[in-house]
Amino acid sequence: MAVEIKSGASSDLGTIDPISKALRITNYNTDGTVVNTKTPVTITINSVTVVNNDLLASFDASAYKYISFQLTGTWVGTVMFQGSNDNGTFENIVVQNTGVVLEPYVLSMTANGGVKIPVLFKYLRIRATSYTSGSITGTAFGYKEDANTGQISTVGTVNIGTNQTLSTVTNLSQLGGNAISMGSGVVNSGVLRVTVATDTPVVLGASSATIGGVKIVPGATLTPLFVLGQAGAVNVNSANVSAVPSTLRSVVFTNYAATARHFKMYNTASVPTAGSGIPVIVCSMAAAGTLSFPLPLEGFPFSNGIGYTMTLGAANNDVTPTATAPDFSVSLIYS
Repeated sequence: MAVEIKSGASSDLGTIDPISKALRITNYNTDGTVVNTKTPVTITINSVTVVNNDLLASFDASAYKYISFQLTGTWVGTVMFQGSNDNGTFENIVVQNTGVVLEPYVLSMTANGGVKIPVLFKYLRIRATSYTSGSITGTAFGYKEDANTGQISTVGTVNIGTNQTLSTVTNLSQLGGNAISMGSGVVNSGVLRVTVATDTPVVLGASSATIGGVKIVPGATLTPLFVLGQAGAVNVNSANVSAVPSTLRSVVFTNYAATARHFKMYNTASVPTAGSGIPVIVCSMAAAGTLSFPLPLEGFPFSNGIGYTMTLGAANNDVTPTATAPDFSVSLIYS
């Protein structure tokens, strides 16, 4: 059995699909072309030379997912995008400036360019809310299927207000030199992990409390250092690695001798003195072997700088130097 469907104004035919046995109907425009919902529909745009006139007069936009609009002409003024459900009270709409990678979302345009206007209300209009000179015009198309660019802004100052809760965030590596400001009270639940430049201020408000952890990973260049032990008098193996605040990333200590060696690291911007002060890290190896000292993923901070000594005794006040060389080596990485 065959089925034929015709409209009163055309000879459009409907047929039974041989595979699915379903009725398939092809729709045609009056010019004979097949109707394609992906094909954009031209929307009429007016030229504007007066303030509060509409480039796009209010119309029922509910058939579309979004409107693609391009501003052209030579003009000075401000164009805003507005929507309404009752066609009487209009609200401003945030649109996506397609020519901007970072922070692309805007409420208005003051220069030529293209925007994607989401259809959030039944009625839509484009209005010149200020006008100085020239003729503001453009072109627009309506799309019945959405085309999501996935564009998102990730650069700028992160402000976390008083008692706000921040869920887990990872790898905000493009913050660059922008400040991270957190208000007082509970500012974090989970983990905030941010890669920033070393001169970026990270400010916690007064009486701040953290639930979980706040980890700031410096984006500075990593610097390696390899040292072979020397024989001689007291402090022959004392040196300053970094004279500025630094973060230790890794430390590997190798003892080539058959007796104990103790490598001690100090939070100092100058050369430490063996037997004086309290070391931050002590790498001890009782006999020939290698020790890789465990450090947290974000590194170990030295607020003043990094210095070291090596003695034969483990006590903080030990000053005994080595009589052989090289009886130890150290490999450091810091930033």
